[in-house]
Amino acid sequence: MIMFKNFKYHITIMGCILIIVIFSFYGYKSSSLNSKIKSLQFDTESIYIIQRGATGKLSNVAKDFNIRNKYASHVGIGFVKDHTLTIHHVYVDKNSQNNYLYVESINDFIKPEDLNYLSIWKLKGIDHEKLDHIKNTLLHSEKENIIFDFTFAENNEKYYCSEYIVSILRKNSIEIMKDHKKNVTGMIKQILKKDTLKYFPVDGFENTGKAEKIFEWVK
Repeated sequence: MIMFKNFKYHITIMGCILIIVIFSFYGYKSSSLNSKIKSLQFDTESIYIIQRGATGKLSNVAKDFNIRNKYASHVGIGFVKDHTLTIHHVYVDKNSQNNYLYVESINDFIKPEDLNYLSIWKLKGIDHEKLDHIKNTLLHSEKENIIFDFTFAENNEKYYCSEYIVSILRKNSIEIMKDHKKNVTGMIKQILKKDTLKYFPVDGFENTGKAEKIFEWVK
């Protein structure tokens, strides 16, 4: 009986140590990414495109619609405000204001526990006048009731993440990417009620020459 109790005791201790190691590992990854971001010098005269990736089911479905990037599942657009990179992005869940537009610091943008990818791109050819116009367009969008485009339909005044960015930049005469077509099957075909999806991929801007990648992190 004493040997059995000692065995249970050692198993419990080993389990606790394993849990501590696991959480320490994830904590290290998070602090490592935060420290890398802090070391970046964000330009107050620039507009940034920010991609993130995660390991959840919804994120993995989104990755299937990328052109080449096998990590990114979400994208936002940002600029430096009060010494912090501030990101506007449309997400599938409603926010506290009961719409789908989030305005977050880079530190909040990377908070998802299953985060496994981050890249930051700087738009090319943005002079001070264009910068001000884009910033004003983003700020104006905060006053709108942004609805998520669950049907991925065109010109319906609803947006998914990359479509929102395309819309913002088009209002400022900037074409960041072209739309893409993909045949859909199974459950996605049933939900969307179409055989072919026309959409803007999360990575659709990467090879257009309109942006320069300044940072990438893969877990």
